[in-house]
Amino acid sequence: MAGQRERNANEREALADERERSADEREREADRREAALTERQREIDERERQMDERSRVLGAALQSTEQRARETVERSRELLALSGQRVRRHEVAVQRAQEHQARDQAELGRAVAKIKREHVALPPDPGNAIERAKALRQRALTTMEAFAANEEDIAQSYEELAARHPDRRDHYRRTAEQARTSARKAREVLRRFTS
Repeated sequence: MAGQRERNANEREALADERERSADEREREADRREAALTERQREIDERERQMDERSRVLGAALQSTEQRARETVERSRELLALSGQRVRRHEVAVQRAQEHQARDQAELGRAVAKIKREHVALPPDPGNAIERAKALRQRALTTMEAFAANEEDIAQSYEELAARHPDRRDHYRRTAEQARTSARKAREVLRRFTS
């Protein structure tokens, strides 16, 4: 029965890892699209500069101010949409990190339960169980340290977004504070583990 639960837990973790890999691929694809759009924007700006230069040299009429303003607004909307997508990707990354932490904690709980079961079944030689517990403890500490660092990075990213987008500053700062809170909680767990 315990073996079946452990197999089920392993299957769930494998499925969660696959979802995380898929999400990472989607994020890489979005980054590629964003880089392509940025390059296209650069090319458009260069073409506009060349057109302006030709217009000056040839004395041709410049494109109307209204048309150029519409094009600028449209490009700004595209860039704003990309910023929104980046924010959503950061939010998904935070959620994935939290899910990963929950899976690690569940794995640690299963390992502790397994050690307890084995301890009951084995004669009183705690050497192997102690070594496994040390290894699991070290793994848990490493995972929590990585999670706390990741949350602090996410908080920094949102603070930067808040500085660049005043219209969504409150939302970005709330999200940054949530990430900092998660990092603090992780550090508290680390202190309890290491004290």
